[in-house]
Amino acid sequence: MQELSDLDVLIIDCQTTGASPALGAVLEIGWGIARPTLPGIRQLQAHWVTLPDEHFVGFHVRRLTGFGASHAATAIRPFDAWTRLRQTTNFAARVPVAIHFARFELAFLRDWSGRFEPDTSFPLDAVCVHDIACRLYPDLPRRSIRALAGYLGHSVDLARRCMGHVEATAFIWCKLTTELAALGVRTWDDLGDWLNAPPPPRSRRRRYPLPSARYRAMPDEPGVYHFVRSNGDVLYVGKAASLRKRVPSHFTAGASTTERALEMLTQVHDIRITLARTPLEAALLENESIKALRPPYNVQLVAGDPRMWFTSSDFGASSRQPDAICRRGPLPSILSVRALGAIAALLSGETPSALLRARSVGAAERWAPDEASFSVGFARFAARPSLTSVPSTIDVRRSLAATARQIIVATKETALSEASDLEADSSDDEALALPAWDPARVVRHLERSVAHAYQLLQRARWLCLLYDSAIVFREPASSQLRLLLIHHGNLVEARDVAPDEPTAQSVSSHPLHDRKAEIDRVYYDRLRTLTSELKRVLRDDGTVAVRVGQNHWLRGATLANLLRWV
Repeated sequence: MQELSDLDVLIIDCQTTGASPALGAVLEIGWGIARPTLPGIRQLQAHWVTLPDEHFVGFHVRRLTGFGASHAATAIRPFDAWTRLRQTTNFAARVPVAIHFARFELAFLRDWSGRFEPDTSFPLDAVCVHDIACRLYPDLPRRSIRALAGYLGHSVDLARRCMGHVEATAFIWCKLTTELAALGVRTWDDLGDWLNAPPPPRSRRRRYPLPSARYRAMPDEPGVYHFVRSNGDVLYVGKAASLRKRVPSHFTAGASTTERALEMLTQVHDIRITLARTPLEAALLENESIKALRPPYNVQLVAGDPRMWFTSSDFGASSRQPDAICRRGPLPSILSVRALGAIAALLSGETPSALLRARSVGAAERWAPDEASFSVGFARFAARPSLTSVPSTIDVRRSLAATARQIIVATKETALSEASDLEADSSDDEALALPAWDPARVVRHLERSVAHAYQLLQRARWLCLLYDSAIVFREPASSQLRLLLIHHGNLVEARDVAPDEPTAQSVSSHPLHDRKAEIDRVYYDRLRTLTSELKRVLRDDGTVAVRVGQNHWLRGATLANLLRWV
């Protein structure tokens, strides 16, 4: 009998719309033939599969797989997909197959086999790669396809697509056959006997690939750290005021309990660090590193669209570039102040249509509050003293600004930055768990919409000022002043300064309109990160002074009050 290292094994992966054939259907299927002693995968292919009539693809499945209308147009029938798969196997009666999580895929493949070849026994002799890994690596934190492939040195895209998963499963299979051979498991029959034997006891202790001595040897200094796979890929970039305290915390029991965190830590084989003079500069370096490397486990600072948006004074129009009408910005998305425009229109007397009701609370139109709940909730919101007696559009805008300031004072900043629970991409299945609209909920969403939009508008002006600036700051618990020079949105100089040293470096008087047009997502995120760090320094009793223009300094209570609104 052929050794596993010389055996052609069919690798299969499926993406589906449900957990079983009774609850869903195959959305995509991919396969290929792998042999450990041969490079690459032969006959590698993947196909979108036509779904049954009126079958719904939920939002989470679309987000994970990237499925869209264009993919549906290229899909093939399930019968054709099964036929092509069987042709790959040359219709052999006992085809050795490796599937990462076989119990899941086999239910759908058996369903196809029973429907399309009812007179033929199931032709696939499948093993579960996950089960093999559980026996070989009983104390590894996670053995998902991404965790296991990364642990062994292979990069898998975060999108759940069959082509990438087949390649990853083939890589894992080839690596595992070497370790199986070392245990005396050399043939397909040996593997079956080995899997049928009682498994070893499950380990309750997590074993990370990275030795603890490595992450406990970090210096007690601020800096940036990179978690790295064995193949050199950067998995994650983080910042720390103290690398010695922050880096080991990832590996502390109970600290990294999310599936995503454990999946990442399963793959970490090394840590690279870059020291920074201050925690503020570490935060800026972290932002730049994430932008340059786009690590798969950093998601907040990896933006897909680099462009910004601008809006008109009445918030009714939007543009990608500032112009005579759309002058307010830059803003991170077209949705940034759309709710403010809808609320202003309603306060000005427009009929509360479903579209205006939905936009005012940050929802998709199909999830607009019902007329009765919205009417009561909006009346409560509009009864604020700051919103009464507003005879003109200008007064509406000013009154909304005053209302936003009141809400921000009374509300924690974190609550204002939360996204709406009914964004435009919400799906039918997702909405089933959402609470029903009532007047109190309408008021909460209106308040959040106004406050968050106002902060974004204030932030836009502040970032344009920061685009050409000089900053002198002292970190909490430090006696050293640092100078940062920002020129055209870039950090061009960072150095120590003496308390009485003049900062004579010229700051450009770049016109404000030109600054607006030049700030893309990279500049926006960089300056936003800097702003967050300046807030932190002031909050923790450090000192900050910012020069905007040639010789206009913002410091003390004036600066603290300004940063409060951005």
